[in-house]
Amino acid sequence: MDKRFTLPIAKIVKETDSVKTFTFKHKIDAKPGQFIMLTDFEGGEKPFSISNCSADEFSVTIKRIGEFTTRLDDFCEGDLVSIRGAYGSSFFISKKKVLLVSGGYAVPTFYFLSKVLLANGADVTVVNGARSKEDLLFVKRFKKIGVKLFNATIDGSFGEKGTAVDVAGKLLKNENFDFLYSSGPDLMMKALQNICGEIDYEFCFERYMKCAIGICGNCTMDPLGLRLCVEGPVLPKEKVVQLTEFGKYHRKPSGSRVDF
Repeated sequence: MDKRFTLPIAKIVKETDSVKTFTFKHKIDAKPGQFIMLTDFEGGEKPFSISNCSADEFSVTIKRIGEFTTRLDDFCEGDLVSIRGAYGSSFFISKKKVLLVSGGYAVPTFYFLSKVLLANGADVTVVNGARSKEDLLFVKRFKKIGVKLFNATIDGSFGEKGTAVDVAGKLLKNENFDFLYSSGPDLMMKALQNICGEIDYEFCFERYMKCAIGICGNCTMDPLGLRLCVEGPVLPKEKVVQLTEFGKYHRKPSGSRVDF
């Protein structure tokens, strides 16, 4: 088991009514797409994608959706948590014209990716999707770093009305991109895959993870047996096109299938 660090929460930023960003003063040498494992000492351990990382601190952005994240939502600056990582594969860093498509609480990992892409000279366009204006994440942060930003809301309350895939489809028809990245729900990424044509891409997947080091097998994907905590969560096009479960089902903690 990798070394575990007990860290105080250095800063908490409320992003929406149900989403907060937690920042820690600690060097982890993470790359965009990677994740950490976090426990609050009260029960269980969960993976969280890294939404920002610098030489001496890193952040995770967490949505309150269950018992574990509800407890975290009540934490204050200075409270202690235990962390190990960073784990998993990371995104390829292009220096060309790239399109990033994400939705919901998967968006923050693309803030970290955007900063690294820009630092390497890439021309970055981000499509940020959500159900409504109240659910959109990191709008001001994306604007501040200087990406070309397109916001999409299903109810039309902010930006373009429609899904992130709808907006991405328009961009792909009107512009030539060298590479595409996506992070979000399987059904969103599957719809994007169906319209992206010949462009090369990487997708960042979410699955139930227990160990993060490739032992338990809970996050494997059919039929390749890829362990998302080790070979993923970022997968290249040549692997994604072979996944028979992509867009069809995922698995419960018990391993049983659940259709989307």
